Amino acid sequence: MLIARKQTRRLVCVAAAIAAVLVGVAVALGTGGGSDVSHGANSSVVARTTGAASRSRAPVEGDGDGRASAPMVSAAAFTVPVTAYLTYAGRQLSLMKPEISRLQQALAAGDRGAARDAWLAAYADYLKLGAVYLEGPLAALNQQIDGTPGGLRDGTASPQFTGLHRLEFGLWAGVQLAALQPWARRLWSDVSRLQRLLPRVEISPLDYATRAHEILEDAVRDLLSGTDVPWSGAGVLGTAAALTATEEIVRTLEPLLTRGQATFAYEQVGLSSLGQTLVSLRRAHDGTLPSNAQLTQMQREQLDASVRGALERLALIPVTLDTAPDTPTPPIPNADAVIDR
Repeated sequence: MLIARKQTRRLVCVAAAIAAVLVGVAVALGTGGGSDVSHGANSSVVARTTGAASRSRAPVEGDGDGRASAPMVSAAAFTVPVTAYLTYAGRQLSLMKPEISRLQQALAAGDRGAARDAWLAAYADYLKLGAVYLEGPLAALNQQIDGTPGGLRDGTASPQFTGLHRLEFGLWAGVQLAALQPWARRLWSDVSRLQRLLPRVEISPLDYATRAHEILEDAVRDLLSGTDVPWSGAGVLGTAAALTATEEIVRTLEPLLTRGQATFAYEQVGLSSLGQTLVSLRRAHDGTLPSNAQLTQMQREQLDASVRGALERLALIPVTLDTAPDTPTPPIPNADAVIDR
């Protein structure tokens, strides 16, 4: 989900990022105000950046006329932003645990409505961890917390189907509430374990910069499509959580994004517009974010346009924050050498 459990991702977003940069240049020159760059659900194969990634730079004032462009960012410059983000992520897990307790109490009381409300709150808190990559043993733990039944031999009946989506299935598919109590207790245990392990998580500079763009793309593909939330339809709620996580990344990166460029202000416009759209949706649905199914056609189109606008702007971040390697780049292997992918 929004916490990256897709371990095979690699850098395939360079072309999309470059396209977004060109759009940004056109806007800056006053010639691209009407551009519409599509970022549909199936276009979100924006990959994790690893190793010696693309050295493309976002255009800055002076590019093309002989003046120097922005210098590459030292990997060490990301230490403070990443540390700040992990502190933020720890707070989200701390906020999540009382919601799990509220869920357990509602299940014990036989109150399905209250249990659903608590589940939605806990799920949103978890999705706000957006930039945290969980790999190795932590990926397995994330699967226990946020895994879906897709790919499991017995689907929703599989004992390996646990965590948030096991509870989502039970709460919206009419499963007896008493039968869900063991799953809620296990969720509490798994989240507590993740809370202890989170400070050890490492996020590389390139991963962190790319995640600023990926989180909302994941929301389009996995949440607004309904793929990961087929029972609750909590795609709009998930998008709001994704926006919160993205805003936190951009906030921590502000010192790096304002190195003589207008990138930070440019990102803020897109994020603010999406936030205003979500506020209007909440207002139109009596103070609650609607499910995917509750969106009118016009509301869906407005949300789609706002998400696309934000993604178009966020695509500049990975190329703007071109990261200088800490060690010399290894030589390119011979043409007949086998490249380990």
